[in-house]
Amino acid sequence: MPKVSFSSQLKTELCKIKPTGCCRLAETYGLLLFGRSFCKEDISIRTANADTAEMYSSLLKVCFSVHTVNEVKNGWHIVSVPGEGDRERIINHFTGGESDWIFNPKHVKRTCCRQAFIRGAFLSSGSMNDPENSYHLEFAVKDPTLSFAFAAFLELCGYKPKTSARKSVTALYYNNSTVLEDLLGTMGAMNVTLELMETKIVKDMRNKLNRVTNFETSNITKTVNAAVAQNEAIKFLESNNLLGLLPEELFEVAMLRKNNPDASLSDLCSLCNGAISRSGMNHRLKKIIDIAEDKRKDVK
Repeated sequence: MPKVSFSSQLKTELCKIKPTGCCRLAETYGLLLFGRSFCKEDISIRTANADTAEMYSSLLKVCFSVHTVNEVKNGWHIVSVPGEGDRERIINHFTGGESDWIFNPKHVKRTCCRQAFIRGAFLSSGSMNDPENSYHLEFAVKDPTLSFAFAAFLELCGYKPKTSARKSVTALYYNNSTVLEDLLGTMGAMNVTLELMETKIVKDMRNKLNRVTNFETSNITKTVNAAVAQNEAIKFLESNNLLGLLPEELFEVAMLRKNNPDASLSDLCSLCNGAISRSGMNHRLKKIIDIAEDKRKDVK
């Protein structure tokens, strides 16, 4: 059985919300306006989510007492209004009979209606990535003029979208997790909102842990590489009878390192009872390496 997409899970949750009164019409308007087609010749929606198809039919029946037809092709539900008179009645209700209408704001004046309208628009044209993979929610709008009007509406509601033009649609999208939390909450998807917040916390903790681990690993690597270079320099000086020629303060540090090849700088400082600071120890060991490098050139 194929895995249900995150978008489909989200839409199923949204469809469990049963709007009433003015919000019922506002959500219906969102579903219609952003569906497959919304004109006198054809009112229809195309969706892979069966719950969205059912919601579309249910709201049209309750709000306008119209009969819809649901055809399923290759996993897609195409729900349409077959009656010409029904289509004209629906169009006239939302457009007020204006021929050049795009978006009629009078149906979404109240805050609750705006929320329902956005929910309907998402059910018809929206999608969301699994937050485990990436934070991305978008509305794919076919009509360029409608996309412009809807972007302005979303900004008015406090959710200014980013836009991206594609072949046949304009994508209005969000990829900020905090904005997504607010927008999902506005649409009424509380379970998905909580899931997103939980995922965000886990990802943030994982990222912090990775940063700490990478930092520690980097420090360990640097410490090991430095110790290897110091030990090699001391071995070279010793094999060429040069170790005893070092100044006393460098000779003491060289012997300390030789006898403790794996010790950290802090450990070496502790072994000499703190007589040498960490930076002083590091400086003397670097000096030994520099001397060994110069002597290698002489040997060559």
